[in-house]
Parts: sequence; structure tokens; C-alpha cells
Amino acid sequence: MDIKKIENRLSVLKAKLADKAHQLKHATIREAKETYEAALILLHMSQGKEVSEEEIEFLKHQSVDVGKAVALIGLQVIPFSSAGIIAIEVIANKHGFSVFPTSQTNEKTQTNTEINDGKTL
Repeated sequence: MDIKKIENRLSVLKAKLADKAHQLKHATIREAKETYEAALILLHMSQGKEVSEEEIEFLKHQSVDVGKAVALIGLQVIPFSSAGIIAIEVIANKHGFSVFPTSQTNEKTQTNTEINDGKTL
């Protein structure tokens, strides 16, 4: 294998890793906002306030995502695990699921949050 092919493969790999890292950053920001929303729902429930079925469903799904996030954070203790997490995600995607938390908000909510820099929570 000549040097050009190796450089090309390394460049492609670097781009893929950078893209996955960028996705992880945005997912982390989104999950923080959604976890805040879930905490508010949980607070309302603990205070005996009315919550809708939609809010309860959101809370259930967000609880699963928090579990995924905790597992991913736990894996960060292992040296060089970021590349391993990305590799696990690639394998998971091939089998139709994701180890990364998923968005619980609709497009309108995401757009409002992005426009208002997270102040719509």
C-alpha cells in the first residue's frame, strides 16, 4: 500500500471521527435541555400538580436516555474509550438501534430552543 492510499484512508477516518464527535456534542447539549424539562415534569408530579399523558411519556423516554448517558459517561473512565464508543455506535446502527440518547422533542421545540439559545425551557 502506498503512502497516498494510507493518507487518504487516515483522512477519511479522521473526518468520520470528527463528525461523530460533533454529533455527540450536539446530542449532549440537547439531552441536557431535555433532562431539565423531564426534571420539571417530575417536580410537578411530586408536588401533586396535573401532568398530561404526553408529559409522562416524555419523562419515560427521557429516563431511558439518562440511563444511556450515565453508561456512556461511565465508559469515559477507560482510556481511549471515545473511539470505542463511536465504534460501538457504528455497530449498533447496523443492527437498528443507537447507544446514544435520542431526541424527545419535536422539530418546533428544537427550533425555538435554538433560536432563543436555550431560554425557552
